[in-house]
Amino acid sequence: MIKKITQKHYQQLIKDADIIEKDVFGVKVLDTKKGEMIKLFRRKRLLSTALFKPYAVRFVDNAKQLTALGIPTITVNKLFWCSSIKRHLVIYQRLEGELLRDVLSKPSSNAKEIFRQFGAFIAQLHDKGIYFRSAHLKNILVLANGEFGLIDISDLMVKSHSLNVKLRQRNFKHILRYREDKALFKSHLQDFFSSYVTASNLGKNETGKIEKTIKTILA
Repeated sequence: MIKKITQKHYQQLIKDADIIEKDVFGVKVLDTKKGEMIKLFRRKRLLSTALFKPYAVRFVDNAKQLTALGIPTITVNKLFWCSSIKRHLVIYQRLEGELLRDVLSKPSSNAKEIFRQFGAFIAQLHDKGIYFRSAHLKNILVLANGEFGLIDISDLMVKSHSLNVKLRQRNFKHILRYREDKALFKSHLQDFFSSYVTASNLGKNETGKIEKTIKTILA
């Protein structure tokens, strides 16, 4: 349920918080330094589906769906609307872990094994019907127990069936959108993809199409 708050309440919430992300429209993410994060959502267009289901509500719903599917992600604590700043606010428990890109960039990291585990994780997401458009290496955490966790889950859909080949191909374009990530993948593509194939429910012809797409992206 969305609770309405005043400008004064909003200022109290963000007092002493560190700004983690902002753009030309203002602050987007804050760290309260008390174990909680605050994510602000604005409606990007006047006429938008967000008029009926705000982005913040989708974010909350995505967190619930991922948790129900056994995928580690953030835990939402509160959902607010502040009319004076025209923003929804989601306050959620900080998910502790290291960014996957940072882990893989360490000279001492066991990149080979991490890529194998990552391949199985992405196959798990795809088989469970999770289409995470923001699935790049800065939105995936390596948790203390070695599992992977998802953050910044606004741009995500959970389908009632496993993803088809076209959606999987499109998702790999999102995963490999950054030059830094492509460089990391090139050295361990075989480790990643062999694990993806083993963990996935796809046939040889389907995995062949996906492998061709990944190699084209990395070329």
